[in-house]
Amino acid sequence: MDCFPEANGDFNLIVDDRADTHISSADGRLYLGWFPDGRPGAEEEGWVLAVTGTAKVPGYRVVFDPQTPARLVAATVSEVLATARRQ
Repeated sequence: MDCFPEANGDFNLIVDDRADTHISSADGRLYLGWFPDGRPGAEEEGWVLAVTGTAKVPGYRVVFDPQTPARLVAATVSEVLATARRQ
């Protein structure tokens, strides 16, 4: 969670009634979902990182299984955020 500069309002955090966690950027271009028991209908998906594309840069989606260490996901998110800042 330290990757997300919540203090400046750039990201929104929601924990739903299943205890799934959803983080999205204020502009809607980045989404990270954590599904401890797997995503409904796709139990092999524990983490979902999605980035919406632009006219110049294509979007993409990265999925990790529920057993993927949070540190690996955090490193991936940090790299995505760093890359976005350079563009």
